[in-house]
Amino acid sequence: MPIAWCSGGSCGFKRGQRASYEAGYQCAVRLFKKIETTTATNGAVRIALYFKGFGQGRDAMQKALLATEGWNVRHLIELVGDRTPIKIGGTRAKKRRRL
Repeated sequence: MPIAWCSGGSCGFKRGQRASYEAGYQCAVRLFKKIETTTATNGAVRIALYFKGFGQGRDAMQKALLATEGWNVRHLIELVGDRTPIKIGGTRAKKRRRL
């Protein structure tokens, strides 16, 4: 059951800024605060953290988890996983030209 999720758009970033490092970092900080409030109301919870996709946001989340912002949440994390979709078979080839 998901406690919280976050994206660059839900943090107030628009268009190209959603994929920036700063957007990923702000999402991480917002997630950590949600987890802290959930822990305060429900007691200690175990967390599974899943990453999806590649890019600057993923790196920012990892850095924020290891920085001082993630200090209160780090001991609650039980699993760090990857949910990046992998294409199997690639894209469809173009239709052959007929003369």
